[in-house]
Amino acid sequence: MATLQKIRNRGGILVSIVIGLALVAFIVGDALSSGASLLNRSKNKVGEIGGESISIQDFQDKVAQNEETIKSMNQLPSLTEEQQRMIRENTWNQIVSENIMQKEYEELGIAVSGDELFDFTLGENMHPNIKQLFTNPQTGVFDKDLARQNIQAILNAPADNMQAQASKQYWLSMEEQVEAARKQEKYNSLLMKGMFTPDEIAKEYAQNALTTVDISFISKSYNTVSDSAVKVTNNEIKEYYNSHKYLFEQNESRQIAYVNFDITASAEDIKETEEWVKESMPEFAEAANVIEFANLSSEKKMPSKYYKKGEIGNEELDAFLFTEKSNDVYGPYLQDNAYNIARVADRKVIPDSVKARHILIPTNTMEVSQAKKLADSLAGLIRKGSDFDELARKYSADQNSAVNGGDLGWFTQEMMIPAFSDSAFIAKKNEVKITRTNYGFHVLQVTDRTTPVEKVLVGIIAKEITPSQQTINKIYNDARTFANNISTLADFDAAVTANNQTKRIANLSKNDATIPGIESAREIIRQAYLADKPGYVLTDKEKSPIFETGDKFTVAVLTNVQEEGIAPLNSVAPMIRTELIRKKKGEIISKELESAIARSESLLSVAQKANAQVMDATDVSFSSFQIPGAGIEPKLISEVILMKENQISKPIIGNQGVYVVVVNSKTAETVTPEQIAAAKNSLQQTNMTKIYYQALPALIKKAGVIDSRYKFY
Repeated sequence: MATLQKIRNRGGILVSIVIGLALVAFIVGDALSSGASLLNRSKNKVGEIGGESISIQDFQDKVAQNEETIKSMNQLPSLTEEQQRMIRENTWNQIVSENIMQKEYEELGIAVSGDELFDFTLGENMHPNIKQLFTNPQTGVFDKDLARQNIQAILNAPADNMQAQASKQYWLSMEEQVEAARKQEKYNSLLMKGMFTPDEIAKEYAQNALTTVDISFISKSYNTVSDSAVKVTNNEIKEYYNSHKYLFEQNESRQIAYVNFDITASAEDIKETEEWVKESMPEFAEAANVIEFANLSSEKKMPSKYYKKGEIGNEELDAFLFTEKSNDVYGPYLQDNAYNIARVADRKVIPDSVKARHILIPTNTMEVSQAKKLADSLAGLIRKGSDFDELARKYSADQNSAVNGGDLGWFTQEMMIPAFSDSAFIAKKNEVKITRTNYGFHVLQVTDRTTPVEKVLVGIIAKEITPSQQTINKIYNDARTFANNISTLADFDAAVTANNQTKRIANLSKNDATIPGIESAREIIRQAYLADKPGYVLTDKEKSPIFETGDKFTVAVLTNVQEEGIAPLNSVAPMIRTELIRKKKGEIISKELESAIARSESLLSVAQKANAQVMDATDVSFSSFQIPGAGIEPKLISEVILMKENQISKPIIGNQGVYVVVVNSKTAETVTPEQIAAAKNSLQQTNMTKIYYQALPALIKKAGVIDSRYKFY
């Protein structure tokens, strides 16, 4: 169905959202109305939202539906593992957000009426995403009436037409997206009305932004007081912990230690690969069709292109290709983890690049004989002087170039498909030719070309160096021996030392897909979350302690379990001790500086008594990131902006040390009503950003969402 193809062609942005970003595009099915089925309690639950369970069966049905939709809309026979993972992630996020937001909408009475939805989908105020689907990509023109006709055709399509039904499903998904977006707009609007910025706050914000100060200051680093001079008791640590628990919120995580056994070729494997290539050389030298023989024999697909001298990237091979005129074979030589042999297949004197134009007569919309006849006719007209530009605009199926009179601009050999490129690069300037490709017949004319040079077409046979089964078995046995000798963390560390292995550490979140140094890490991560306690040697689905992870065998042990919530005291005590030491050092230094200030009339005098150096900084403002000589000190910056001129400050406790400051001069422009309005708008934009990016995560946290997908994927 033509309309389906149009949607496919113009839905690229939406497709990329599903595959590359999150949440909205192509997430089909009525999650709102099917909430009852999704939230049925089940012992095989994949998660929980506000105390209501989501069964693995319901979730997987939803995922499968989304996968089929994406495959249908993009004509994909299958999806990659990464695409499947992202669809699962998107589906989960969609279910969570829709479930939580629907409850919010119901409580607040937010809804979208039928007339309102019609207005945004088929009426006068079509949603931008719908406009995008029916906007001509060449002209940028949106035809509202044509869009309505196409949509009606989709909705009225016969039930036995699978392509039509896929288009219909896609359109219903678009309607859901538009409805959800409209509800979200209304919700955000309500929140924004509660985020009011008073004029006085806007005025203060604008005034502070226009205020700059030049200061002189002294600094006493915390390092001037030794740690031994400060005592921190366990009771103080506990008291700080109890009064600052909000600082120690943590996400659920696991930590593992692991060892990789790289599956690499042995010396014997390398030698056997080289011998195989050597044995192929006599037959390669006698081959009548060099490229065909190479393509059938090589494990790597080599580009079919002509190389000029110095372009192939191997000096010795390059010298051979441009001096050897017989059928001799060069090699074997080692390149890109493969042994290669090479032979010249053809020599030509051709340009590096050409400029050309064409008229494409497609063979998928008319008979081949008709297309050939039309191409011959157009070529004849052009040879007799007809306007190529005009004919291209009228007849060419390649609309991207047709609008420019068929002009393709400058291109190199590899930029075009082989059949087209071969014809273009041997054509004479201004010669009109007809060439056929998979797309149809091309009326081709080369309008310019660079200076021709000698080039060679090279046939290359490459055999990759890969480990033999015998080598793989040996590496696996090494991993098994290592794993058999460990049952505790101490055993693991001892085995690492005894076997001269490299121990790696990884911190894992439950839905991570990768681990540094490991290609296929998902199963290890899943098992880390299924493990009971630290010290457990992880095992795969077959209960083997050896994970096959791409080009490695991996043995891993769980080293730490961090549960979601407030971190236990023992895990944060060292951090609290460091903070309390810093705080007490600040108090000691502050008392010393207070004594120096009391006996001084100038900052220089304070500096002499405190054994410190006076430093200067200019143009300090609220927008300053740091102060030269002090570093990143937000508290110091906020204090000096509010200080009066020529007064010695009290000690200011900062991040790096304690400061005493004098403001030498202050510049404070009088704010205008326009600046106050701009400041108010800026603060409101900040509030809007908070709503967009913080509201849903806050609601999710409040709802108590439990994600148990790691048990199944």
